[in-house]
Amino acid sequence: MKKLAVALLVVVALCPAVFAEDIALPEPEKTGGIGVVDAVAARQSARDFVDGEVTMQQLSNLLWVAGGVNREDGKLTFATAMNTQDMIIYAFTKTAVYRYNPQGHTVTVIAEGDYRKLTGGQAFVAKALVDLLYIQDTSKWPEGGRATPSEILNCGFAHAGLSMQNVYLYAASLGWGARTRMNFDREGLTKLLGLTDKHNFTLMQCFGPKP
Repeated sequence: MKKLAVALLVVVALCPAVFAEDIALPEPEKTGGIGVVDAVAARQSARDFVDGEVTMQQLSNLLWVAGGVNREDGKLTFATAMNTQDMIIYAFTKTAVYRYNPQGHTVTVIAEGDYRKLTGGQAFVAKALVDLLYIQDTSKWPEGGRATPSEILNCGFAHAGLSMQNVYLYAASLGWGARTRMNFDREGLTKLLGLTDKHNFTLMQCFGPKP
């Protein structure tokens, strides 16, 4: 029994994604903010953020904007080729790492603790209220389809860009900031999130209030 307990502790330490917990998010707030044209005019990349702890309501609003369901047919707030819905959005906060599940508007707790530093080397990354990681799940694409492997990967970057623009405009509507990045710890994130060769890293995005 003692050896079994030690083995389980090792698994927990090495594979935080194994012990996952789903949390229902509050209903997202779908009104408010400034107009779309005003948000486009105000959109810019932020260079600094105020450190803080995100509320579940704020997380709910952000994730729904980034890639939630906005129609009864289950389609999302951003377009994906052939409605593959191949983008997985991970949210890194001060207290936990979450995987967003748009169809149920829930999050899965992947790991407890602050892993924001894995998402980039710049100082402001570890202060952003939320760091979003956009991972393409290529297994969502039908095998033997017309799309080539390179076209599938290109679609992943396009899908991430569409989702990220939603977040940029949402940040502008709040008077907050967002920033797109490509520099992050792929090896560390792969281990933490339990990713495979079916998962394509695209981009990351900081989000939060500005100083």
